[in-house]
Amino acid sequence: MRGCARACVAITVAVLALATPALATGGSNINLLAKLAPEITRARTGRVAVLIPTTIHADVAASKLYASGGRTAGGYDIQLAYAPGCEDATACFFADFQAGPTPLLSGTRVTLAHAITGSFVGIHCGASCAPATIAWKESGVLYSVQYVLGGRATMIAMADSAIEAGPR
Repeated sequence: MRGCARACVAITVAVLALATPALATGGSNINLLAKLAPEITRARTGRVAVLIPTTIHADVAASKLYASGGRTAGGYDIQLAYAPGCEDATACFFADFQAGPTPLLSGTRVTLAHAITGSFVGIHCGASCAPATIAWKESGVLYSVQYVLGGRATMIAMADSAIEAGPR
């Protein structure tokens, strides 16, 4: 049990270290519209507007991230992962962009572009670590972004980017 506790603490420290602003000095900014073009096209066939941030900061090159997803029954779910076929598994999860008819998550209330009220939940760890999440409702649809490297300011900027750009 002690070995597990030490490992969990080490993993938590590593994840939180990655989520700090110091990361901004390394890695690369990825053009999400280019990286997710096929997934965005598939998502557009659904009933809701596709709101995706323009860019995302990554700790790896764009070629090392794998996109998947598209339209769902009630909206869309587009993922980016460190490995192909990740299916939102914690070990390879990088980011997720969703829209659908789900209730707004509880978290810290934040003000987004166009005076939209959103909800932010930071990275948190238990048996495994969950990414930062920001969510907002627009035209009766819940939009959310999850991101393993996201702090509060970064998540607000990503939501603002998606809102300001409008449907993709």
